[in-house]
Amino acid sequence: MTSTLDEDELIARARQGDREAFADLYQRYLPMIYAYVRARVYDNHDAEDLTEQVFLRAFQTLSRYRGRGWPYSAFLYRVARNLLVDHIRRFRPELPAEAAEVQPDPALSADEALIQREEHRRLQQALDRLPADYQEVIRLRLLLSLPTATAAVWLGRSEGAVRVLLYRAVQALRRELGVEHE
Repeated sequence: MTSTLDEDELIARARQGDREAFADLYQRYLPMIYAYVRARVYDNHDAEDLTEQVFLRAFQTLSRYRGRGWPYSAFLYRVARNLLVDHIRRFRPELPAEAAEVQPDPALSADEALIQREEHRRLQQALDRLPADYQEVIRLRLLLSLPTATAAVWLGRSEGAVRVLLYRAVQALRRELGVEHE
């Protein structure tokens, strides 16, 4: 297993045909990319399929990949984002209400579970009404808990710009939800 190698070494080996090196890249970034895709696609099977397409496309274009000082995860994010845009355009112009359902905590009463599902649906609808860059920064920083530095690279912005964007996005989400600023 080559998992102790750094990213550049793994990419170089994968380019030379080392399938194990690409498998290591896959294992390293699969959870992060799947979480991003799953946050945008509300069906587990679609999320799994799209995630696999991200890695297939990354593998197919590996010979042309140029890092330019950016981590490989930023490249995978861009591939995922492009695939998601195409997928959403083709298959999901609007989110069906039942797709926004969450699995309630089994410890909750039926009333509490209903309230939880309704709050989640309301939050998802409010998020969907925000501009795309606000949605992205909220997904990356809050839902996926990516560090500001990683989100900045993925979004192609400075860390300061990401912090400002996140602040504005949260304020806009609060307005959409009718929540007063504390």
